[in-house]
Amino acid sequence: MNHVSEFGLPKKRKKTIDILEKAFADGDLDQHDYENRLEVALEAKSKSELDDVLSDFPSHYKPKETVKTSTFTSDRIAVNQDPNKLSLSILSGRKEVLSNTATAPSRFFTLLGETKITLGSEEYTNATSRFEFINVLGESVIDLRDKCLEGAVIHLRVMISLGEVKIKVAPGTIVTDQSHKVLGENVFKKRSKTWTKKIKKAFTGGSTPVQAQSIDKVNCQIIIEGFNLLGSLNILEYDV
Repeated sequence: MNHVSEFGLPKKRKKTIDILEKAFADGDLDQHDYENRLEVALEAKSKSELDDVLSDFPSHYKPKETVKTSTFTSDRIAVNQDPNKLSLSILSGRKEVLSNTATAPSRFFTLLGETKITLGSEEYTNATSRFEFINVLGESVIDLRDKCLEGAVIHLRVMISLGEVKIKVAPGTIVTDQSHKVLGENVFKKRSKTWTKKIKKAFTGGSTPVQAQSIDKVNCQIIIEGFNLLGSLNILEYDV
């Protein structure tokens, strides 16, 4: 039987095991969790399986190889946006696609409400933009998965107080979290919709072929600043 190994898998497996050992030594993993994750890492057949082992680890534990900078240059222009234009969501919901950068708000304030924003303009391509999200006892969802963000650098200033901010990104996105948290939670998670196909296959007895999920990567950089006080900042990477 031929042995198949994904290129770079042995090196990534060693780095993953080293991180698990450090987390265990630092007291961030108990013995049971450490042993379970170690077993998965040793038996992993792909680098994506190794990524899942560390999916809930904070950024300072992540392997340095995941940080890429070669796709970004210093000659990037700034998006034409109004830095003072404010959008309010107080005891209400707001959903908007920012397709016109000149007239769209750059600051969003949510109080006991819900704000959903999607960046959807070609003006963001290979350009720098800045946004501010203030969330008090509400929810803000920032969708940064559009292909128009290819080559973009997006600065997000978040100020969370007992609220939640969700940032949705596509594979290929580099996220740098420079925010400060005070009794809050900053979490990076991976989300996949391929499970629906797995369920379909299970119910059909495996007779229906499962097509491979195409992953549309977006090579952009997101820099998060600000603070999180008793709130939640969730960075969600989707494969679709």
